[in-house]
Amino acid sequence: MRRLLKYARRQWKLYLTSAVFMFVGIYFTALGPRYIQKIIDTCIVDGKGELFFSIAIPLIVVYIVAGIANYIQEFSSDCISSAMQRCLREETFRSILSEDQYFFRDNNPGELMSRTKQDIETVGFTTGFIFMFFLYIVIHVAYITYCLIRINPGGALPALIIMPVIAVLAILSEPKGDKLSDKRSDDIADMNQSATETLGGIRTVKAFGMEKEESKRFDKSHRSFFRHSLKLDFLWANWITPMEALARIMVYLAVLFSGIQVIRGKMTLGQLSAVTSYTSELSWPMMELGWLLTEFAAARASLRKISKILDAKPRIKDGPKSLEKKSGDLEFDHVTLEVADGKKVLDDVSFHLKPGKTLGIMGATGSGKSTIANLAMRFIDPTSGSVKTNGVDLRDLDLKSARSSKAIVTQDIFLFSDTIVSNLDKGQKGLLTQEELEDAANDAAAHEFIAKLSEGYDTVIGEKGVGLSGGQKQRVSIARAFASKRPLLIFDDATSALDMETEKNVQKAIRHHRNLTMMIIAHRISAVRDADEIIILEHGKIAERGTHDELMAKRGIYYKTYMTQYPDEMEAI
Repeated sequence: MRRLLKYARRQWKLYLTSAVFMFVGIYFTALGPRYIQKIIDTCIVDGKGELFFSIAIPLIVVYIVAGIANYIQEFSSDCISSAMQRCLREETFRSILSEDQYFFRDNNPGELMSRTKQDIETVGFTTGFIFMFFLYIVIHVAYITYCLIRINPGGALPALIIMPVIAVLAILSEPKGDKLSDKRSDDIADMNQSATETLGGIRTVKAFGMEKEESKRFDKSHRSFFRHSLKLDFLWANWITPMEALARIMVYLAVLFSGIQVIRGKMTLGQLSAVTSYTSELSWPMMELGWLLTEFAAARASLRKISKILDAKPRIKDGPKSLEKKSGDLEFDHVTLEVADGKKVLDDVSFHLKPGKTLGIMGATGSGKSTIANLAMRFIDPTSGSVKTNGVDLRDLDLKSARSSKAIVTQDIFLFSDTIVSNLDKGQKGLLTQEELEDAANDAAAHEFIAKLSEGYDTVIGEKGVGLSGGQKQRVSIARAFASKRPLLIFDDATSALDMETEKNVQKAIRHHRNLTMMIIAHRISAVRDADEIIILEHGKIAERGTHDELMAKRGIYYKTYMTQYPDEMEAI
């Protein structure tokens, strides 16, 4: 709630504008029945027809002013809703971007999309239009009731009795709406996640003929959404039906009581008309009360889910220091990483990658290779030991400094839906010349195929590189790392999608960058054989280490891997 108040204070001008014109609209709306009363009593009953236009023209002006005021008030309320949505959406997205990978492990993309769109729209709409409309109804009812009592207290009696009954019925039914709104919000998140996964993996879905299964999975969440929406509609119908009936009874009783007083000579026909008009002005807010409470319930449910994101505290936090000079220096000092069940993913791993050197890392699947890359980028922190750069523990550095000296290329490629130039330039934020971009692309063996595209480097590629082959996407990703000009490049199985000839060209280009520090994680020996040091991981521990020649001489794991990959060289060895 404090967060919403903070945003609301920023929109105080809009709230003030809406409130001012709200009072103007209510005041002039309430004047209408008084003029109608004068027309009936003066012009019709008393027969003073010559006064008709002197009363009717101001009446028209009153309704015009009321209409303009109500329009400005409603428009201001809509502006508040949009502004609140913008503020809340920006903070929520910034909060999501600041989270670590543990957060994204517990919150799927579909759910986050639902929170940043559907839930924020609900909260924004409620804090703007719905709140001001509710305030309008409260003030409108209070002032119209006052006007009604001034004419004849007896005529106001049905409204004073029935309105509290309607309010109590609405308040008693509201908790059910809160629970159903909460469940429906979860259903929307489930539908988004199901659709995101299916469309993101559409090639896999079609390849395995899983269309029916995925359709059933989506239908399951959609049926749940439909069921809870139906229950909400049914609940609202249960609210609105008795409320409408009571509101109509209220008008009927007001006419009845006032009519009796007219017959007894205690009220004029004009007053009867005014009482009827004022009572009608009280009936429609009562009918809207159920809808308003439904919207408030939905907003509370959505706000709880948004607050869960905003209140989440990342485990990976900024340290107090900043890196004065970018360096490729990287040191693992007795690093151990344990997962939740106590299993050690890495166990007492130590190495020192000095600037300008290349470290190769090999090992079986699950041996901890990618974990080293994640620790080096500080996507995660070790359970014990430390990861250092320039002798400073990464945990003591702010995250920007800890990552600014490194660029990583993974097997899981991601390219933005943008031009190739924009994708290559992400690390330098528009500071690179065309020549520098082409040099990076040449090093990654990507320039030739990029030049042949319809728009060359200005060709727009689809999300995740749709329109490019797997090898082409990999090369663009590698070129992006080169273009970033960061002193430490981490290649996590980065050449796995390349053919042997292209991989050889890329590796040749990598070797030419002797001024860069590199960590090459691979399954192929060809990718690491020229490294200054090669580490072999087994069950999270360093089983072997040394240069290519030293490891071959040991005839251990590396040697066996080499013989498997190059059986034709066995006799020579």
